Amino acid sequence: MYKIDLNEVPDQSMSYLVVRGIADLTERDPAELEPLWDSVDPEAIDAFVARANECSTSYHLAFQYQGYTVEIVENRWLQFTENEEPLSSASA
Repeated sequence: MYKIDLNEVPDQSMSYLVVRGIADLTERDPAELEPLWDSVDPEAIDAFVARANECSTSYHLAFQYQGYTVEIVENRWLQFTENEEPLSSASA
């Protein structure tokens, strides 16, 4: 598990932080990653998070991206957990 304390990052959009976090975890350039919009609408995430923070609304968002579960916990944490690979069944 990898966490980013959102209080310690410069003022960046949430979608940028998601892509940057995955790039750092996978040691790849962000341009090499699949587009975030293939998994989730980045503009919707940015708008939702901005509005929830303006209204001081509690929230917890989670989605899959690049083999990780990405969780946004209020305006405090951005957390990445590597997904376990599904077990393959042996054929008889």
